[in-house]
Amino acid sequence: MADKVIKYMSQEWIDQLNEEFEQLSINDSIRMENARIKWAREEGQKELIQTLQRMSTEEHNEFLKKPLEEIQDTLKTKSQ
Repeated sequence: MADKVIKYMSQEWIDQLNEEFEQLSINDSIRMENARIKWAREEGQKELIQTLQRMSTEEHNEFLKKPLEEIQDTLKTKSQ
C-alpha cells in the first residue's frame, strides 16, 4: 500500500513539475516575442527617421497629406 501511495505522489509531483516547466517555457516564449516586437518597432522608427531626414520640407508636406497606404509604399521605396 505504501508503495502505491509513494508511486502516486511521485507521479503527481512529476506532473506538477511538468506543468510548471510548460508555464516557464510559455513565459519565456512570450518574453522573446515581446523583445522581437520591440526590436522591430525600434528598427522601423530608425528607418522612418532616416527617410524623413532625406526629405525636403516640401516632400514632408506632400508626404503627410497622403493616405496611410501610400505613405507606407513611399517609405518602402525610399528605404531601399
